Amino acid sequence: MRVDAHSAYPEDYVATLVREAKSSGAASVVVSMLSRGRDGFQSAAAAAQNSILGTGGSAHRHQGRAEFVDHGHHALIDLEFFLRVGGYDEGLSHNEDAEFDARLTKAGGRIWLTRETKIVYFPRSKPAELFRQYMNYGRGRATTMLRHRMRPKLRQMLPACVAPALAAVPLSPWIHAAGAPALTWGVLCLALGALIGRRGGGKTAAETGLAAMVMHLGWSVGFWREVIAECRPRHGKFWRTGSLTRGH
Repeated sequence: MRVDAHSAYPEDYVATLVREAKSSGAASVVVSMLSRGRDGFQSAAAAAQNSILGTGGSAHRHQGRAEFVDHGHHALIDLEFFLRVGGYDEGLSHNEDAEFDARLTKAGGRIWLTRETKIVYFPRSKPAELFRQYMNYGRGRATTMLRHRMRPKLRQMLPACVAPALAAVPLSPWIHAAGAPALTWGVLCLALGALIGRRGGGKTAAETGLAAMVMHLGWSVGFWREVIAECRPRHGKFWRTGSLTRGH
């Protein structure tokens, strides 16, 4: 069983997961997450995380049908399978679950996303904390992609473009179109955030887009920092995460 901080769990959580594991025959059962904020910025972050603006349509971050997936929020894992593929890489501070899922699926394990139960997640309540969290998410995702030579999905490619787009803004006096991508991103986030916030009762309409922008930028900065760090020459050789075996 995996149980995380900043979360709330239903009373029948374990029993439901065990039933789902037996009926699906999966090596891992994952669950969907519903973000919930108590007030202020935390509510805005929750609204963003419950929408495509904040999650890019990830299956375990919205309600849908039960299905086999390549990744989800870890809940129950067959212990024998977990140990067989090496468990979590303890050298990773973030994204260790997705990195594990890559090894699990390569070893023939299947991941079942159940809709019979879910957890409630409470986001960070301050912008700086949310930024650091998503920066670490971006770093972890870059490590996983490089190590397993994975192609980024569209929901990962789009936020990855944010930091380069903002870096191009100072070139605007000479290249007028240089600021267009960053401007487009900002306008879309604020507009969609306002729409999402209004649908949620209007209390977070002004902040939802800003929370999403904090998440996007943090993820992008962390992603590119890790890519640059892992691909730069070290001692005359290129150091690639894909060739590492640390933690295994």
